[in-house]
Amino acid sequence: MSCFNCTDGITADGERCGICKGTGWLEILGSGMVDPNVLLHVKDNGYDPEQVQGFAFGMGVERIAMLKHGINDLRLLYDNDIRFLEQFA
Repeated sequence: MSCFNCTDGITADGERCGICKGTGWLEILGSGMVDPNVLLHVKDNGYDPEQVQGFAFGMGVERIAMLKHGINDLRLLYDNDIRFLEQFA
């Protein structure tokens, strides 16, 4: 998804965008291969990391909230500052 805070990775004040790290794009649906070490934890259930592979994907609600409300730092949602969170009630 294109970044809401900048144009081509540059903010209005001419700085490199900190939200998209200057790329102009935001990842809201991440995906990738599962690390074989993760499969070691379920080896007792029949998943041998030498024989199986995994692919994971997901979309975080916090990323959608960030885009909807124009929050410029995702960590603000995890700080649990009631003054910040009350504005979205």
